Amino acid sequence: MKLGASTLTFRRLPLAAAVARIRQLGFDTVDLCCLFPSYCPHYDPTASTNINVTIIEDTLAGLRVATLNAAMAPWNSTDRIVRSAQLEFVAGSLRAAKTLGAQVVTVQSGNKPRIESDWLGSAQIVSEAIRLAAHQAGSFGVKLGIEIRAGMLVETVEQAAKLLELVASPAVGVTVDTGSLAATGVDVAAAIEQLGARIQHVHLRDGKPGSPMLTPGDGAVDFAAVARALRKIGYDRVCSLALDWPKPPNDPTEELRRARVHVADAFEAAA
Repeated sequence: MKLGASTLTFRRLPLAAAVARIRQLGFDTVDLCCLFPSYCPHYDPTASTNINVTIIEDTLAGLRVATLNAAMAPWNSTDRIVRSAQLEFVAGSLRAAKTLGAQVVTVQSGNKPRIESDWLGSAQIVSEAIRLAAHQAGSFGVKLGIEIRAGMLVETVEQAAKLLELVASPAVGVTVDTGSLAATGVDVAAAIEQLGARIQHVHLRDGKPGSPMLTPGDGAVDFAAVARALRKIGYDRVCSLALDWPKPPNDPTEELRRARVHVADAFEAAA
């Protein structure tokens, strides 16, 4: 398995500056992130023409794009116009992914309902939209990974399995967020084994109950056990260090360096 870095870690910087920091640490593979319009606006998939994608390629300066992480609006918004805009946004990300040679586009699952009993109805709305995106993904030869993320519609393995059942598309799987799984108190390695071949991508960060956004080494995730679980299920693609914090540190570069050392040592120990 190869370690990559997500541009999310440097979401407050322009893409070119984020790329420079990532290259500085010796990474050659990235997860290109765009949580639009202001959280991490590193590219605009609604303008993913060949010319604009070429500009992105030039900005990346030879870095390989393994995956894209894209979201603009919740799939389960009550506003059809908003849901339509999200679909267009993801469609543009799929086009960009195909051009850039990325295998997976990670999407968020939608907003978490205020009332637990509303979960299934909300998931059905989301599944209808994602099914449309899945059709586009299949035509581009790109997979969709629904992120299992704390505080979102899908934050557990069981919810992920149910949503995938509703979507019922071979083009759709999940993106695991190790910090979010740890925040729910589950055994992250066991959850990975349970998800198995449904895992399309992995976002590596640390977490502990109530805290899903920690730098690896600062939480409860056993990254050696994570590596063993990923090998057991046959996952041999990129794992992206996708660091983010409620309050970004003064030096995200140092945090990414520290995270890489911690995870790389754990993965090597698990070999």
